Amino acid sequence: MRKEQLEPEIYVCVGEAYQANATALINGDEVLLIDGLASRQDAEKLRSFIEDELKKQVRLILCTHYMSDHIAALKLFPKAHIVAHKNYLQTFNSQKSLSEEERASFVPPTIEISDGAVIRWGRLTLDVFHNPGKTVSSLNIDIPEADLLIVGDEIFGNTTFLSSAGVPEMFSRALKRLQKRGRSRVVPGHMGVQSGQSLKHAQFYLESLQTHVERARRSTAGESSILEIPIENCLAPQVEASDFEKEYHQINLRLIIERGLFLPLIESRAS
Repeated sequence: MRKEQLEPEIYVCVGEAYQANATALINGDEVLLIDGLASRQDAEKLRSFIEDELKKQVRLILCTHYMSDHIAALKLFPKAHIVAHKNYLQTFNSQKSLSEEERASFVPPTIEISDGAVIRWGRLTLDVFHNPGKTVSSLNIDIPEADLLIVGDEIFGNTTFLSSAGVPEMFSRALKRLQKRGRSRVVPGHMGVQSGQSLKHAQFYLESLQTHVERARRSTAGESSILEIPIENCLAPQVEASDFEKEYHQINLRLIIERGLFLPLIESRAS
């Protein structure tokens, strides 16, 4: 597990499974944890880091969204309250295939919220707000004192991952709301800390991807040519894709065909 210390009391922990992120906010002897990594092995390392290395106890866990690659650690902190959006179960059940380990990691939240909440944690103020994007239950967290936004899976590096449930229009609205916050540091659901510019880059990727998909559908090769759209054609200027982003771009292309994404509204309804 890789660790990045952003502030004396803020650590971002990146697991090996799916490079999932968890953020630990320290206040005295207690920790507020945001998300819980993607595997039991990573979760155990997170628990060891917090309890054995930092000598702290997790008091509260905030879940940006209830997908299995972010909740592996929930059972390891039984004394902690778990906060999630009230539609958490819809998000969890939207996942098409789950392993036994992923199903076993499920723990229902102890506190459900709808629109948002404000949490004061030491010197930090957490503005928790509902921001449906990848999921209808997405919660994002703005921490002004740290110039930091925690955004879950609203972005995927400098791109977006549409997944089996994501709706491009929802992503776009969510990204615009996040950019208005004006933070210079962003913690997404995966791949560690990103620049605030990653929000603009993800918006560019989404809009460019739509343009290339529509062009591919109009071509003589038709819809099958969508699979040939290179990620480089969809990235913002001077942005290079990681191998992880390239892998999930290919998944996006398959999902666009399977789910009929970026179709004109009338055609989409007819199909």
